[in-house]
Amino acid sequence: MRTRPLAYCVMTLLLVLMWSSPAASAPASRFNDPQPHRGGAEYRVTFLGETRACTSGFAMRRVEDGKRAISTAGHCAPSGTEATSGQYRFGTFVRSFADDVVDAALISGTPNRPQEYAPTLWTDGGAPSTPVARRVLGKADGPVVGQKVCVSGKVTKLVCDIEVYNLTSGVSCDEEPGHLCTRGLVLAGKEGVNIVHSGDSGAPVFVPIDTVIDGHKVYGAMLVGMLVGGGPRFEGGPEDLVVFHSVKQIECGLNARVLTGTEADSGDTRPPPGREDCGAGVGR
Repeated sequence: MRTRPLAYCVMTLLLVLMWSSPAASAPASRFNDPQPHRGGAEYRVTFLGETRACTSGFAMRRVEDGKRAISTAGHCAPSGTEATSGQYRFGTFVRSFADDVVDAALISGTPNRPQEYAPTLWTDGGAPSTPVARRVLGKADGPVVGQKVCVSGKVTKLVCDIEVYNLTSGVSCDEEPGHLCTRGLVLAGKEGVNIVHSGDSGAPVFVPIDTVIDGHKVYGAMLVGMLVGGGPRFEGGPEDLVVFHSVKQIECGLNARVLTGTEADSGDTRPPPGREDCGAGVGR
């Protein structure tokens, strides 16, 4: 758990709880996410004697081998931790970072227990007309100041009209001894609204895109980042601030590239090119 009651250094979101598995007949949902796994899904991990729940981000392809994986927050679990979603295996933390530059991780299958991940985001639970899921149609390296974005976490589900305030001033600090802080995050907020809660860490941050493809309406998403944390603007006030990594930071930090719907449909399994603009201390 991370916390610090300052406007630009806010709580990261990590749920720690005792858990019981759903019945085997439970329907597919963000709380019981089968293959191919989606972003915005709840997953659970157990380590150091505790069961914790966080949210998946978005599907990616690893630069070294083209293998699919899914992003999440690094503070949710260390590398080697197994993850499940409801009755389904979700994957293994194959790399996880929670330091001053990157708070991000990749979950993927293993040779003995393969997993598939889709360029789709769970978005149920928002406005009455909100679709159950959105397809990742594209990505941007990050948002721009003044832009309105959405977050889709497993607790608060879909929350939109969150305004981007600053691209680099967001900071997330660990409350454990050492008080490690991840800096350089995007800072955004929505007045008087609880945007996120514990357990939403790792959720996708995106801009909705509704379009028509081959005569069919498609509910799409343009990815701009991945949630790291959230907290009050003022001590004792509403939880109306969030901090998140930009897409560029995630791609650089995890040495992986976002998987879009078009790329998935192409069937191309070749490794994607690595980024050449990550800068010192960012690329892994």
